This record gives sequence, structure tokens and C-alpha cells, in this order.
Amino acid sequence: MGGGDQKGEVKVAVGNTSTEEVNFEKIDLKEALSILNTTPHGLSSAEVEKRLNEYGPNKLPESTRNPILVFLGYMWNPLSWAMEAAAIIAIALLDYADFALIVGLLILNSVISYVEESSADKAIKALAGALAPKCKAVRDGTVQTIDAVNLVPGDVIIMKFGDIVAADVKLFSDDPQKPFDKHSEEVPMQIDQAALTGESLPAKKYTGDVAFSGSAIKAGERHAVVYATGINTFFGRAAALISGTNNVANLQIIMTKIGGVCLVTIGVWVVIELCVQFGKYRHGCTSGEEGCPTLTNMLVILVGGIPIAMPTVLSVTLALGAAKLATEGAIVARMSAVEEMAGMDILCSDKTGTLTLNKLSIETSNIFVTEPGLTIDDVLKYGALSADITGEEPIDVVLYNSYAQASTLANRYKKLKWVPFNPTDKFTAATMLDQETGRVFRLLKGSPQVVLGKAYNKDKLAESVNGKMVEFANRGFRSLGVAMAEGDGADGKTEWHMLGLLPLFDPPRHDTKDTIEYCHQQGIEVKMVTGDHLLIGKETARMLGMGDTMYASEVLIKAKNGDKTALGEFQNVSEMVEKCNGFAEVFPEHKYEIVAILQDADHVVGMTGDGVNDAPALKKADVGIAVAGATDAARGAADIVLTEAGLSAIKTAVLGARKIFQRMTTYAKYTVAMTFRICFTFGLLTVIYDWYFPTILIVIMAVFNDGAMIALAKDRVEPSRQPNAWNLKNIFLMGIAYGLYLTLSSWALYQTACKTNFFEKHLDLFSLDDRHVSLHNWCMDYITNIKKFKDPMESVCEVPEYASQAPFGGSIAACYKTEHADQTILGQCMVEQKYVRGAMLRSLIYNQVSVSGQALVLVVRNQGYSLAQKAGTLTYVAFVLAQIGSTLISIFGFGGYVPPRHRLEDCQFCTYSDHTPIKYFPSKEVPIEGTESRATASVLGCMGYVIVAWIWSGIWYVLLDPIKWILCWVLNEDGFRDASSARFERRQELQRVSQEKTVDVGGMTVPTISNPLGRASIQKPVAMVLDRASAALVPVHRTSEGLMRVSNDPHKARDLARRSRLAEAGVQRTSGGHQKEITRA
Repeated sequence: MGGGDQKGEVKVAVGNTSTEEVNFEKIDLKEALSILNTTPHGLSSAEVEKRLNEYGPNKLPESTRNPILVFLGYMWNPLSWAMEAAAIIAIALLDYADFALIVGLLILNSVISYVEESSADKAIKALAGALAPKCKAVRDGTVQTIDAVNLVPGDVIIMKFGDIVAADVKLFSDDPQKPFDKHSEEVPMQIDQAALTGESLPAKKYTGDVAFSGSAIKAGERHAVVYATGINTFFGRAAALISGTNNVANLQIIMTKIGGVCLVTIGVWVVIELCVQFGKYRHGCTSGEEGCPTLTNMLVILVGGIPIAMPTVLSVTLALGAAKLATEGAIVARMSAVEEMAGMDILCSDKTGTLTLNKLSIETSNIFVTEPGLTIDDVLKYGALSADITGEEPIDVVLYNSYAQASTLANRYKKLKWVPFNPTDKFTAATMLDQETGRVFRLLKGSPQVVLGKAYNKDKLAESVNGKMVEFANRGFRSLGVAMAEGDGADGKTEWHMLGLLPLFDPPRHDTKDTIEYCHQQGIEVKMVTGDHLLIGKETARMLGMGDTMYASEVLIKAKNGDKTALGEFQNVSEMVEKCNGFAEVFPEHKYEIVAILQDADHVVGMTGDGVNDAPALKKADVGIAVAGATDAARGAADIVLTEAGLSAIKTAVLGARKIFQRMTTYAKYTVAMTFRICFTFGLLTVIYDWYFPTILIVIMAVFNDGAMIALAKDRVEPSRQPNAWNLKNIFLMGIAYGLYLTLSSWALYQTACKTNFFEKHLDLFSLDDRHVSLHNWCMDYITNIKKFKDPMESVCEVPEYASQAPFGGSIAACYKTEHADQTILGQCMVEQKYVRGAMLRSLIYNQVSVSGQALVLVVRNQGYSLAQKAGTLTYVAFVLAQIGSTLISIFGFGGYVPPRHRLEDCQFCTYSDHTPIKYFPSKEVPIEGTESRATASVLGCMGYVIVAWIWSGIWYVLLDPIKWILCWVLNEDGFRDASSARFERRQELQRVSQEKTVDVGGMTVPTISNPLGRASIQKPVAMVLDRASAALVPVHRTSEGLMRVSNDPHKARDLARRSRLAEAGVQRTSGGHQKEITRA
């Protein structure tokens, strides 16, 4: 709605709608509570249950997914469309067997995709459930931690630094005694709402102001009342209009490009084939079964060249891999992050909690007391009083637990006011009342430099305190300062007394040193980025064997601004950041700079973070990693969310991602190679030799290969020692090279088998030679010497076994009256011999194509010597089973299937070249000379020739590894020759992927395997979608008693979203017709 309402309580649009709306930004807190029917003390559990049923969960409404439509969706992509077109052509040609096999292949892939992704979906959602956004709500008079999805209008929640605002809320005062009242000393909350409004700086929010779901708390702590949840929130309304809750994975783009190239290649060969067969060879085409062998042969290119298993193999590989990563402690927020993680070559890691245990302890014996008259126990007591353990901050907890009588303090001391920590001021402050004496005093704790700077006698203490800080730092201790001042500061007179310096120790994790060494071996440079003192950072780095070339962040900033002195021995700031081991005294904004500098130097950068102020750096990094225990704000900005603490969890995630990537690129190279191999092999054999191949063998090969390819999703792989990224140019060039090499091997086998007598002469096998002169000589000998016909040039009608058959009239006399009377015995003999030799040759070629093609998988799966690299058990099992099947088919054939349409039974000239009867050929049906059936692609068993196929495949396999190494060197695959240029290409690819990141709000939609954190996402800030004046508008209705309540009708929320949507030019759209607005008090 527009913003014409001045007083602002309720808007009623008169015209096409009668919607009543309240602007919670303009009404006061008491009126808001009245409409929400709640109090500052929150709701009861019974009322929450009632409202959950009424308003639903705090997320966008679920779109129902019909399982049948989900299943059918796996058949809805360009590759499947091509296969479906092939199925339609097959049934049009009455080729029922091929039709059934093609449809079966489509269903098989869909079943595998559906089952595997469903199981992975359940696994990853179960593990991601623990990461669902939480919030603290006041219910039944107590503070409870609940899932944000269970918030309802009227809930009172507590928001603090680092939280994500879980719903649209209206803020109470920071004075708990007077929740509705503003006051002069009010400290505003600072809320980052850039994702919603596009504002670059945090907005200051005071009592009565509203905050929107998805914004992040940058400073302050308040109670607030929830006035809108789910689709009624500002973000929810925009997301309901234009949401893309499942970001399109880069994998989909890659598959589209690979599939596009394959389809173009297939299309070109289909056109060439049809033109040559109908144009040059003058093949005919009639309706009916086997009436058009040329079109049937075209299906070989169409079905064999389509990488139909690609969507299944790649998506299942990614899904299973993501599920496995989740079990190992890394939840992938978006699938593209797997690819980015595989390409990461520099990891900037926090020290605390990642490199160290984050189990702070205070070395009590080394506490440095700075206030005369106090003991170490006194300093511990005041430290415990300065702690707020409700937030479970590690420093607060360790301070509280370090004082032996901490549990008794609450009986005597009362906390009047609390100022939470923020990274700008670097301290917390508490105003305390001693209930026994009535004394009021304040306690300050935080960075030693800050606490010292506030001390009234800082000049006197500076030397001893700074010296002790350096001493602590050299021993690996962090320092914490504690100070006290009398009174509540209301009179403006404050004299801070620094009480002492407490040494905090956070030991390194036991496995961190080994993990760092392993990362270096895998091409991942680990840099420490810590907010601690430089000396502490260096000491920790020394303990971990990281190297101690570290700088304070101020040195980095000076170097970036061109200070030659700060650069020291380095040529520029990029070299400085690349070669140093880390940075200390780092603020969150410095993390952003470090990431940007490394990215400009073509590195793929991972950055860890845990706080709200780390969010910009996590977003900027190629791989933003929210460590275990991170705030919701950090998780919301991250690509990877860790559920396990420590650097080893990151290492496991990165290496797991590389394994996933290896499996995907293996299949991508294989599928491109197979498309080119099938298209060129059978395309060339068809256009050069006018030789056809049966579709049924290609479909069976695709089915066998499918099983082997799907096994790749679980293949045993060694992660690459170099970071990975998609390089489609290399994939296509390598695939084409492998494909053409294998085409050459098949052509050479074809040429040797049927255009020479090599195997007959040297291996004592029956001949497959189909040259005209060979067939002529064989038939002349067979007709005269075996069949005892006097003249091979006599009419075929003189063969009584043929003359008696229906195609020849049923008798010799009738035969001479048919169109076949002019055909000779020699001609029919040559047709039969070419037919049976070709049918056996098809089994030989099929076996060789199947064995050599699937063996290519073992070559492309890594850069090493293929026979020395162990693959997964499933990969071997799938290969063996597939090739046993292909070998058996080649041995026994299909008994002459597909039979010729124009055929003779009880063939008289269809023997092996040694005149023995052909085995496994019970039908003895052969084509009639002079008919189109001569081109029928039937299949007979090739018997001993399968040994030839295996040996031939083995001989040509030997050169595949050297070809691979040459290609890797020439194309610099994964930095095989030059790591720096490969790094540049990797950076370019991942930069494109990173640009596709969206504005996300976690927990606003239903989790799926591609979106396990349930992030709702839109492409731009909400204020660029909806009119800002409508931000706090909420539909309401009147009860039967005349009371105003928030509406639970989602249609009203959608209607409000449509009416407040901005047009492209920034002009507000209205929902049709002229409307005028009136204000109701």
C-alpha cells in the first residue's frame, strides 16, 4: 500500500478490496499489544499452541509436491526429451522391442534418481535439523529457547548481538522496569537490514521501532513483541511473490552445456546420415515393421549418443556426496558450494575454536592485580559479577566458574543494567546493587587496552599493564581487563579503577598441527586470522608449525594504502597477503579486505567466521564457513555450516568436496567421449560403408553402462592434490580426443574384420570378409561344389526350396512370373553371406565398443596410471557384470533378430565360411536380393570373435594413459603443467558462480536436499520489490466482539504483497481499478 496514512493505525482500501491493515511502525506499543492480545510477559504454552494452529508455523507456506510429478520431473529435461523422441520414432516404425527398452531406460534413470535423492534428502534434513534458527522467547513467565519456526504473533522474544531477527517485531524499551517508555539515556539497537532495505549501514532502532525478519543484530539487547510471522513478514511477502527458494545449482548449468554439445553433435550426424543414405545410397522407406531400416539405424545415433544417465549420475553424485559431508560435520547450504569448496586453495581460519579448543581457562596464579588492597580472589569475585551467563558466552562462563562462591552472588547482588559486548567498543558493562549495603557500582570487562584507557590512573599503570600483556602474549595467553567505578554514572562523574589483568588460555587442538600439514600436501594454504594480540597469534602459530610471518591488521591497511615501510620486503600487498602466515588484531572488516586481496590474486578463498560481523566476509569469500556454534547471522551468510568443531572438519569437507568433484568430472569426460565415439563410429560406418547397426544393441549397451556409471556416484576416489573447478573447454577437448581415438579403434577392427582375411588367415576363425570379390569367389565355389548347381547365374527360381515359398509364388513356374525371376542364384548367395557375416560382425563390434568404452572410465577417473589406481568395488562389479552381459550377447547373438521384412526361410547359402551351419540361428531367415531388407541390421553370435574383441580393446587401451597425460600437459588440466594459469581459470569459473548468490533468509521455507537450511531467497533486497511504506503493514480482522486481531488468512498477505509491489520503474502497482484510502482511528 502507499504511504498516505499519517496517523497510521489502520488502512482500509475502498474499491476492489475491503482489506483492513495495521501499520505496526506507527502505532504505539500498548496498542500493538492490544491488537496482538498479549503482554510484555509473553504468552502461555496453551495460548501458543492455539495460535500455532491458527497462524501456522513461522515460515512460507509449503507448496505441495506430488510424488508422482516429482518422479516424472526426472524425465523432463532436454536429454530425456531426445530419448522420448527416439521412443516415439521407434513405436512409429513398429519397433516394439526398442520402444520398450528406451522407455525402460528412461524409467530406470528416474527410479534411481528418485530413490537415491529421496534417501539423501531424508539423511541431510535430519542432520540439518539441529541448525534450524533458534530464538529466546518468554513463555509461561520464563525464558525458553525455541525453534524460530514455532514463533506466533504476540510472542515476546529476547534479541541480542549476533542474532537474526526471527520474525517482524516491535521493540520494547531497554529498561525492563518501564518497557513502554523511551528515555534520554536509551542505547539504541543497531540492526543490519541491508538484505531487506539495501541500506549499507546498520539502522539504529529505539523503543517502539520495528525490526524485520532476516535482519541481523549488530549491537544491543532488547525484548520485542512479534507482530508478523511467515508470509505476513516484510520478507515473507516479497519471497511469496518472487522467491527462488532453491537456488539453481551451477551443476544444472554445466549439465545443460554438456547436454547441449552432445545434442548438437547428434543432430549434425543424424542430418548427415539421412542425407547420405537417402541421397547417395538411394535407400527406400515404407510403412510397417522393418519397412525403413535407415530410420531405425538413425536411432543408433540418437539413443547411443544421448548421455541419458547424466542428470541421474551427476545429481545423485552430488546428493549422496552432500549427505555424506553432512554426516561428517559439514552442512552444505547450497549445492554450488561443493564445487567452490573443491576449488579452494587458501583457507583463512579463525584461531579460537577452530585452531584451538575454545575451552578457556584462567591461570588464577598469574592474575595481575592492579588495584591496591585487592587480592586475586577479589578480582575473581568482581569478574564473576561482571559476567552474564544467560547468553552462555565462553568468557562470561569461565569468569563465573572461576570464582568458587559464584553461586552465592545472586543472593546479595542484583544486576540493574547490562550493556552487552559489541565489536566496536570491545567491552561489557554491568550496573550492580549490593542489597545488603545499598551500594551501587559498575563493572567493566573487555579488551585490556580499552579497560586501561578508561582507568583514571592509566598513565601510571600503562607500563606495568602493557608489559604484563606482552608477557602473557609470549606465553600464549589472552588478556582480559576488569575495572570498577562507584555509582551508576547518572551524575556524569565516573572514576574507573582497573582491578586487574586476567590471563586466559585456549590450548590448540590436538589434531590441528597434523591437519595443517595435510592441507598443505593437498594444495590448501592455511592462514590464521585472529582478533587476538599479534604475539598470541605468533605463539599459537609456532605451536602449530604454521610459520610466524604474521602482521597486525593495521600493517595490512597501511600496506594496502601504499605505505612502502609497511610492505617491507614484499613488492605489493597481494604478495604480502599471499606469502604471510596470518594476521592478528583483526576486525571483521579486515577479513573482507583479506578475502578481496586474495581473490584479486586469483585464489579461491575460504573464510571461517562465527559472529554477525563476519557475515560480509563470509558472503565475499568463495566458501564462507560458519564454524560450530556460530551465530544465526554467520550461518545465514555462510555456504558451509559446520556442526563439528575444529580445522579437521573443514579439511574433511574440502577433501570430501574434491572427491565429489572427481566423480562428477570423471563422468562428464566419459559422457562427452562416449557421445563422440558413438556418433562418429556408427555415423562413419554408415556413410562410408552403408553398414547399419541395430538399435537394440545400443539400448542394451546404454542400460549396462547406466549401472556402471551410477556406480561412479559411490566410486572410491583419491582427492586431487590440486584444487578443482569445472573447465568445460578441457572436458570437451579431452572427451573429443578420447572419443575419436576409440572411434579409430572400432573402425580399424571393422576394416580388419570385414575388408581383409586377417583373422581367417592368422587365427583360424571363420571369415567376416564382405568384400564383393570375396563373396563372389566364395559363392561360386559353394554353389557349384557344395550345392551342385550347374550355373550360378541361373534364376533363383531354380532353387526349389525358395521357389516353393510364398514370396516366390509357391512353385517354380509361378516364380518365373514374379519380380524375382531375374535374380540369380549367385546374387542371392552373396546377399545371404553379406547378411550373416554382417550380423556376426555387429556382435563383434558391439562387444568391442562396450568393453573399450566402459574401460575408459578407469582412465579418466584420475591423472595417474589407470591400472595402478584402485577404483571402488561397485565400479569393478558394474564393469564385470556389464561386460559379462555384452560378451554373452556377442557369443550367442539374437538368433537373427531383427528378421528382414522381405525374407526367405530355410536359407540355402547362410553358413560359416567353412561351410558349417551357423550356430544359434534357428529361424534361418534371410533377406531377398533386390529388396530394402538387405539393409536390415540383424544380430547373430560371433562365437570366438569375442576373444578378438577383448584383445583388441586391451591393445588399444594401452595407449589411453599416454594420450591422457599428453592432453593433461597440453591443456594444463588441474595445473598439470602450470599451476598459476590453472588458478586463473579456476578463479574465473568460480567468480561466475559466486555472482549468483542471492539474498537469503534461513528457516523461512521447507528444507530440501538442495536447500537443507530452509533458506528462502530472492535476487535483490525486499525494498526493491515492495513499497517500503508497506513494510510494517499487517492484515487484520474484527472479531465478533468487535476486537481487532491480526489476520490468519494468507490470501490477504498475498493481496497486500501484490498491491505494494513496485514496478520496474519504481512506481507502485495497484491491483486494478482506482482506489482511495481512508484512515480509521
